[in-house]
Amino acid sequence: PVPVVDVIAESPLWRVRRLVELGVSGGRRAVAEAARDDAASLAGPLRRAGLTTAAALTSALVAESDRRGRDAFGRLTDPDPDRYAWAWLAATAHLAATERELIRSSWVAPALG
Repeated sequence: PVPVVDVIAESPLWRVRRLVELGVSGGRRAVAEAARDDAASLAGPLRRAGLTTAAALTSALVAESDRRGRDAFGRLTDPDPDRYAWAWLAATAHLAATERELIRSSWVAPALG
């Protein structure tokens, strides 16, 4: 029998999935807080697995989630919701496409020979 391998569970994409889902349930502040705890361990495993675009988009999502501007008096202002939305959407779209491709590639029968 051929061993069953869950290509999604075996990849470090779960880190991206966690942030994307956290963005839905908790918003940008929740993503920023979670990233503070895991900042060093988010993009590295993705890059080592060859998922450099996922690493870049995850880093962009984290950076945008924690972006806060200041007004002329130095007070924190509300961040631009559009920039965060675009960062979240890019990470989500790439995650979905990457997971689909990993699954599709696992369906291809190995060459006999």
